[in-house]
Amino acid sequence: MTNSVRVIPIECKFGPISAFAYYVDTPEPAIIDTGVSISTVQDLEPTLARHGIRIEDIRWILLTHGHVDHLGGAYGVWEKTGRQAKVVIPKKEARLLRDMNEQIVDYKLLQGKYITDPTIQEKHIAMLTTDIGGTIEPDLEVAEGDSIHLGGNIALKVIETPGHSIGSVTFVVEGLNWAFAADAVQMYGGFSGLPTIEAPTLYRKSIRRLLEEVRPKKLFLGHPFRDINGEMQSAQIEGEQVASVLQASLDRDANLRDLVKRHLANGLPSKQNGLYGPFESIAEEIGYTGDPRNLPCAFFVTMNGYHEELIGSQVK
Repeated sequence: MTNSVRVIPIECKFGPISAFAYYVDTPEPAIIDTGVSISTVQDLEPTLARHGIRIEDIRWILLTHGHVDHLGGAYGVWEKTGRQAKVVIPKKEARLLRDMNEQIVDYKLLQGKYITDPTIQEKHIAMLTTDIGGTIEPDLEVAEGDSIHLGGNIALKVIETPGHSIGSVTFVVEGLNWAFAADAVQMYGGFSGLPTIEAPTLYRKSIRRLLEEVRPKKLFLGHPFRDINGEMQSAQIEGEQVASVLQASLDRDANLRDLVKRHLANGLPSKQNGLYGPFESIAEEIGYTGDPRNLPCAFFVTMNGYHEELIGSQVK
């Protein structure tokens, strides 16, 4: 029966941050997201073993989106299953799984766009490629309305929730309304103190859809995120807290949209030599002290997204 589904959260740690993968215990067991390359042997396999579960028995590897900290361990898990597990990724981001060079392309269009030191860029690219265990040809590229059947009467419905990345999806357990949204919901941001949002207009629509249409009873996120007071919250949310988390995400989005509009309505400043490039005044106003030369770092990705949204609104 659907109500017998067990979910095991697995925290995948790398450096000062962590990402969550979720084992879904069904007749055809699934892992949703996989951390980075080292996560397979460091976190996924030992955590499952403590629950009496063999990683070799996983039948589905379901990826919510194509960022390294969520698909980097997919190759390792796939290998552990004798390459028998079916690998699933959103259609719009399948290129990031089958071709490692596409990760570099995206990096240069987003964070790397504002990193002027070639040595730092080379370091970031090396880190990206190291954190991916290997490339895979996906068995299934999913889009809005698709379903993944995990045996018995258990199915996950695919809902497109772009914004954090262009192709992010949420997997929803039909009948239970549990939503594995990963990074599609960001609240007030993670470790760096800012949400990572590539496309704010899409992000806003996705959060509203989750809040008003999907209305999850449980929400499984990709990382612990901060509340309005800067306190890190659990990545697993249920009950009335779900709506609060979604509303907090909308509130932070509205704040960032207004912030960028006030600072950049007349275009990017001519002087861009500081640590935060053209967004120096914004970092100063919000008291942001993170180092955008680190990887990963939300600052340049998110500022770029809101700036491009502002330009689009001005053109219209």
